[in-house]
Amino acid sequence: MLRSIARAAFVLACVSASSQAQLGGLIKKAAQKAVEAKVEEKVEPTTPAKPLGGDPLTEATLDALLKGLSLEVETKEKTKQLWAATEAKAKEVTEADRAAGKEPDKWHTASRDVERCVEHSLDASNETHQKEAPQKMMALGTDPNRAAVMAKLTAVGKRMTDAQAKGDTPAYLKAFADYMKMLGFDPAKDSVVAFAKCGKLPAKPASMVKLERLKAELEQINEERRAAEAEGGARAAKAAGMPADTYALARERLWAWNQSRKQKASRIPVTKEEDALFAARVSDIKKLESILR
Repeated sequence: MLRSIARAAFVLACVSASSQAQLGGLIKKAAQKAVEAKVEEKVEPTTPAKPLGGDPLTEATLDALLKGLSLEVETKEKTKQLWAATEAKAKEVTEADRAAGKEPDKWHTASRDVERCVEHSLDASNETHQKEAPQKMMALGTDPNRAAVMAKLTAVGKRMTDAQAKGDTPAYLKAFADYMKMLGFDPAKDSVVAFAKCGKLPAKPASMVKLERLKAELEQINEERRAAEAEGGARAAKAAGMPADTYALARERLWAWNQSRKQKASRIPVTKEEDALFAARVSDIKKLESILR
């Protein structure tokens, strides 16, 4: 009995020692891997940064760039004001649209009815003119003053040709109307007849007039804002006395340096000379860094 107990204790001791040895080995391996990973993390090669375009900045070009950036700040402030004006005007448009209710829809419906009636009347007049055209042309041929009439037609035809060559649409339409009148066709008179039969276009309600005015004002503000945003970069480059592409590259170099400064990066993306120059002017750069973002 005592011998069995002793054998069991011996086996248990061996198993315990073996387990501890295995556990110790696992811990050692895990620690070694952690150290290797740390070492690899430290010595892992980094991908070199892509070289920045453009020439390194000098004190003179930095002064010019800062001048352009100052103008960008002014432009940004102007566009900010225009955005605020846009939002305010858009609210006015929304309120006016709500106040107008269904009045614009009613006006459009009534206007379409009149326009359709007028269109049908003008089509009928044109059909009549086309049927009468051969007789009118024959009448011109037997007119005692045929030579004078043909001379006038030729002169009007020349006005049409000249206006078309110049791309002058209003002049062409005026000459064409005169030509048609000589043939007995009077579009203005046909329009008078049509509106007499169909009635006049309804007057726009005051709410609709106000809504259209506000929409026009909103579009004007948007056009001013878009123009300011589009011209901002070009005006800044001009103020800096640089071509637009040169200004953009100089701007990128200063932006990259400023980013590395704020992030306290170990690598500087510009030359040592630029780094020293920018560091000496960092107070001026900080005043304009809002536009560099």
